[in-house]
Order: sequence, then C-alpha cells, then structure tokens
Amino acid sequence: MNQIETLYRQYAPAVLRFAWGLSGDRETAEDIVSETFVRLLTRAPRIETRTALAYLLVIARNCYLTGQRRRRREVALPEEIRAPDEDPGVSLDGRTRLGVIVRALRDLPEGERAALLLRVDHDLPYEDIARALGTSPGAAKVRVHRARARLAQALERHEGKSHEG
Repeated sequence: MNQIETLYRQYAPAVLRFAWGLSGDRETAEDIVSETFVRLLTRAPRIETRTALAYLLVIARNCYLTGQRRRRREVALPEEIRAPDEDPGVSLDGRTRLGVIVRALRDLPEGERAALLLRVDHDLPYEDIARALGTSPGAAKVRVHRARARLAQALERHEGKSHEG
C-alpha cells in the first residue's frame, strides 16, 4: 500500500464528516473528499503523518470554498419550480431536532461552521484550528463559541415554537 492509499483509508471518513458538515449535503461532501485526495496526490509535498489530518482538512475547506464561489455564479430556479424545503420524513421529535440542528449548522457563517466542526467533530486544539482557518487561537475560540451559541438559540426557538403549537 502506498502513502496516499494509507492516508485515504485512515482519514477519508474524518474528511467526509468535515465536508458534510460544511456543505450540508452528502454528495457534495463526497465530491470534496475526492477532490481533496486528488489535490493531495497531484500537488502535495511529502506529508508528515503527525499533521496529515489537519493538512487534509485545510484542503477540504479550500475545495468547499472554491465550490461556494462557483455556486454564487449559478442562477436559482423560479420559486414555482422548486421542491419543498421540508423533508417529509422529518416528523419524529429526535429527527426534527436533528433537522433543526443541521439547518442551523448550514446557516452559520462558514468560518464559524468550520471552526465548530474542527473542534467538535475532529477534537482539534484551538492552535490547529487557528492554523487551518488562518486566524489566531483566540479568534478560533470566539468562532467556536459563537457557533455553539447560535445552534443553542436555534434549538431554543424551535422548542419555543413546538410548545406554542
């Protein structure tokens, strides 16, 4: 097994979770994972395994941001053609709560969403998050805190609405 294949087997699931968290879409996340490892294969110098996950997550984030810039140039469908936003399968309380969290996560500013995912899902220290996002450790902590607060507010709003109705 070569080094790229070893890295793929070891880190692809973590990169997929991160990309899925950023994009909110499984297919997009899978595309980001593929692009991440293609970029690694075609452009990367020798990688130290100690820093491989952080390096791959930075590549994945860059792939996501490139895709976002590309999508800004796309034109939205007229409202009468669009599919409904609500998933008909999201009716159970736990699934509803998860749906609220996923939507709130998707609505977070990208920097906060990326910081939160790196901290919560990948348990990276703030110093590594700061390096990955090109900011200071203090700013990384602030982004994670703001993201958590926004998710909590979204859940509170949802629970307040469900108790009213």
